[in-house]
Amino acid sequence: MPGKHHDYNNNNNFSDMKMYKVMTVAAAAFGLASCGTTDTEVPTICDADNLTGLPSVMFDEIEVDAGTGVVVNDAFCDDTDLGEIRWDLHSAEGHEHEEGEEEGFVLNSGTDWAVLETRAVSGTKAEEQFAFDVPLEARGVWDLVVSVVDAEGNAAPDVITLLHVENDHIPEFSLQTVDGVDPASWEGEPMWAPGAQVAVQGTVGDSDGISEAEVLLIRGSDETVVWSESLVATGDTLLAFSVQVAVPADAEVGEYHFEMEATDGTGVEMHTGFHVEVE
Repeated sequence: MPGKHHDYNNNNNFSDMKMYKVMTVAAAAFGLASCGTTDTEVPTICDADNLTGLPSVMFDEIEVDAGTGVVVNDAFCDDTDLGEIRWDLHSAEGHEHEEGEEEGFVLNSGTDWAVLETRAVSGTKAEEQFAFDVPLEARGVWDLVVSVVDAEGNAAPDVITLLHVENDHIPEFSLQTVDGVDPASWEGEPMWAPGAQVAVQGTVGDSDGISEAEVLLIRGSDETVVWSESLVATGDTLLAFSVQVAVPADAEVGEYHFEMEATDGTGVEMHTGFHVEVE
């Protein structure tokens, strides 16, 4: 009929063209998704911009005094977008980190002090400060572990520095020999046998004098004191001692800790010690 002519070929061509465009867009989207647009680069700790002279986790070690406030300053970078930073400050006693510096024998005090902080960050670079207060009862070596994750979840290897805490407020023990050996030469925990007599020689000192002091062997499984001896304190600023630690003949095999406690002339107390394996 006039005026009612339909070009079925043209309609088919139009449908084919629409399908081609849809398939082309889908293919392009698939191509973008398969080209690795997901971020795979791990974040880094980069140089801080300011010149404040503040310590950095990139230092081999940071030296601080007990009873003071400390601020650690670092810059964190990522090629696309940062996500989260975690600072984990804890006593270095009794363990080692594969990534960190190995520390020799240290008598730590106030080892229950720890600080953990997690902070969200964004952008390709963020300069952040980690602030904390060192308690008066702390002395020894702490690990400061910094972990960084970007917005895609890529985690950088942990960065670890040693925090050395000096303390002239609390009494201080020093050990010369344990069972005839300088503890500085130990590799791991000392091993004592049931029934052993272990000679321990050392000193304890304080500028305010020593009023009380005691050494103890404590079973780790239930915190039972299996041996102890009070040191004769005369108020002198330095007290030398030599004791024979008697490990009970029926001592159960396992973890123990040798503790040393002292009180100075003003009533300030402290305790320290080391772990022992009885077997």
